[in-house]
Amino acid sequence: MQGRADILVVCLVQLSLLTACAVAPSPVPTAPPATTSAPAPRMSNAIHWVRSSAEYRAILHQTYRAATSRVEELARGRQPFTWAVAIDGDDTILDNSSYWKEREALGLGYDRDSWYAWVARKAAPALPGAVEFLEAVRGLGGKIVVVTNRDEILCLATEDNLTAQRVPFDTILCRPANGPGDKEPRWQAIEQGSAAKYLPPLEILLWVGDGIGDFPGATQALRDASPAYFDKFGDRWFMLPNPMYGSWERNPQE
Repeated sequence: MQGRADILVVCLVQLSLLTACAVAPSPVPTAPPATTSAPAPRMSNAIHWVRSSAEYRAILHQTYRAATSRVEELARGRQPFTWAVAIDGDDTILDNSSYWKEREALGLGYDRDSWYAWVARKAAPALPGAVEFLEAVRGLGGKIVVVTNRDEILCLATEDNLTAQRVPFDTILCRPANGPGDKEPRWQAIEQGSAAKYLPPLEILLWVGDGIGDFPGATQALRDASPAYFDKFGDRWFMLPNPMYGSWERNPQE
């Protein structure tokens, strides 16, 4: 009897062990922690609009076509190579929105070193409508003078960038070393014949730009002027939009 009892005890122990193994829950595999990357910085509306909107491109084409029609009228009956168009460079001919996008992605704004590096890349594309307009000016017998506030030291790189983009021009007048941003002296040089050795005195028929300072005597004070003060816009002055930067940034927010 004792032997049977011992066998029974052994069987019960084994049965209990088998039961425990059968019902013991297997460990649930855990997924590795998800890797999260920092979200891309949100692009400001101003840069987004310039880089992505149909409206911006429509305004560019509209403005340059209107300027072409007007210069055709003004050039009628004039001797070739006696007149010129004075046109700004940055964000009037060349699109710098990539520079602003890159700076914004870093949480930074404009600084001299990064701007010089951008210009040295010669990577700015021509804005829609700009090349066609300037080709029309040249075909009508006009001279093209790019009057830009890029520093004088950047003039050669700017010429290379314009040439790579097939932009026609006769000369570039950059901001003189340690000189003011006021473009009036350079416009006067065009009309007096001292802008470049190979250019005679030229009558400026049209001005094109993206900032109020690209037009003679115009300042941000015009925002409070009567409608009559805007008569030159669409006649001799043609303005392109630029919500990314400009002298307007110093105006009080209302």
